[in-house]
Amino acid sequence: MPSIFSRKRDLLYFLFFVIHVPTILLADISPLYPDSIRPAFLDRIQQFYINTYHDKFFEEAAPAWFTVFIIMEALYHAPVSIWAIGALLRDDPLVPLNLLVWSVQTVVTTSACLAEVWSWTDRTHEQKSNLTKLYAPYALLAAVMGLDMFLRLRGRLLPKTKRE
Repeated sequence: MPSIFSRKRDLLYFLFFVIHVPTILLADISPLYPDSIRPAFLDRIQQFYINTYHDKFFEEAAPAWFTVFIIMEALYHAPVSIWAIGALLRDDPLVPLNLLVWSVQTVVTTSACLAEVWSWTDRTHEQKSNLTKLYAPYALLAAVMGLDMFLRLRGRLLPKTKRE
């Protein structure tokens, strides 16, 4: 098995997931935590985020579809992200399949959020741009990862003569 240091894209994905998992747990899904078990520092993180980015999804009552996205993140996105850390290290053969699905889900949900952000009439262009600078690289990395995983699966599934 080749080292993750020789698999540059996998190393990039690994580093992303190492950073992404705490972000999910400490910020993204924090609105789902019951007040009785929610540590006060999560409220401070959320308030800092709101003050910095003016993200209405966390500032006000979120639209129902965004709440569904957060639940999807808690039930699907977070577990796959945690799994991906170890799977990338051990070069698990299921990485392309799982990360393709993860990527598609991420691109779709993040794109929907970006579309909503740009429809807001009570935010300045600068505020929307700042949120886009936060959301868009995430969507772009997911899109690149999805294409990479699709090509890996295609390479495994199609005979070499069909690809030439």
